Amino acid sequence: MDFSRDYLHGRFQRSYEEALSAKRGNDLARAKRLFLEAADYMERLAECEGEERETCLANAQRIRRIAAAIVPSPYGNTVDTPISMDPSAPQSLYPIGTAGEKAAPARGEPIPTGMEQYFTFFRPDELEGFESVIGLEEAKAAVEDYVINPIRYPEAYSYNFLDNKAILLEGPPGTGKTTFAKAVAKEVDQPFALVNVSALVNCLVGETGKNIDKVFAFLRAYAEKNDCGITVFFDELDEIGKARGSDDKTSEAAVPALLRNLDGVAKNKRFLILANTNRKDLFDSALAERFRKLIYIPLPDADLREKLFAAKLSDVEERFMGELDLKEAAARSEGLSGRDITFICDDFKYLLAKVKAGLAEGTPMEALLGLIQKRMDSKK
Repeated sequence: MDFSRDYLHGRFQRSYEEALSAKRGNDLARAKRLFLEAADYMERLAECEGEERETCLANAQRIRRIAAAIVPSPYGNTVDTPISMDPSAPQSLYPIGTAGEKAAPARGEPIPTGMEQYFTFFRPDELEGFESVIGLEEAKAAVEDYVINPIRYPEAYSYNFLDNKAILLEGPPGTGKTTFAKAVAKEVDQPFALVNVSALVNCLVGETGKNIDKVFAFLRAYAEKNDCGITVFFDELDEIGKARGSDDKTSEAAVPALLRNLDGVAKNKRFLILANTNRKDLFDSALAERFRKLIYIPLPDADLREKLFAAKLSDVEERFMGELDLKEAAARSEGLSGRDITFICDDFKYLLAKVKAGLAEGTPMEALLGLIQKRMDSKK
């Protein structure tokens, strides 16, 4: 049975990344099995790639060498034979290694007690880059021009640019803005601080502003101590960033502190501020002006929805996938977000599990379309 390039790529990517994760967790038997599985999918991809066929085959051999070098101990996962990577191996058109082999080293001290309530902290080696973001090519290009290229080519970007780099991600809920922000941090090799905006709010006069000051002060000190930049992400910033004078007491206290700290980011030129909003029209005008770039993250179009279905169902058995028409599924799901499609696919896999267990009967495509329609109806 023939499968599409996107489907095979999704299955390869999942197996390879799970193999890397298992290896990092010292689950060597599982890592070996998943690397071999990934190599199988890469070889099948070679049949779809035309002029890239030799590159894919070479990478499949490379992955098999990685698997061969892993020797699980008979006494448990305690032995990991060092892997000697071949630097002359061809680079695939797929992002092999970006999630593991070439990950930035873990660095920096743990978050001190008392700070974890305000944000979740990720080191670069805990993140995935743009390979984890399906679509959004315009958004990726905008970030590359504004943030990534200046880091990659410092000699060319030698002008006196403004120090404060702040990017506002705007778009409907469920379009992957948080995933995109994490990927940006990975691409620039920076720790990622996901700020819990709700935790900053305090009903006592002046305390909300103090909490914002506390977060920024800690992150600046961390960056200086560890000689690194930091990507700071405020999810749903409009919760504390509404226009002053709108009778929103939370924003009345929070906006001045946000303005003060956004202006103060110049103290660390490698600080990158990202924020997410579904309602930019509610923003305080002075706060909106602090963001030098606005990147719109739209709902997925039909082509992207098809790719999302393929990626989210990449672990489904071939006998079921062969009965699905993902192009039709994409056409039937117009107006749904990436999050909606993720939930649909998760529910679909629960139904398939019942079929496999002999607890239910049904046609896979009919079941998938039924879940899509149910989600569509819930949006009305």
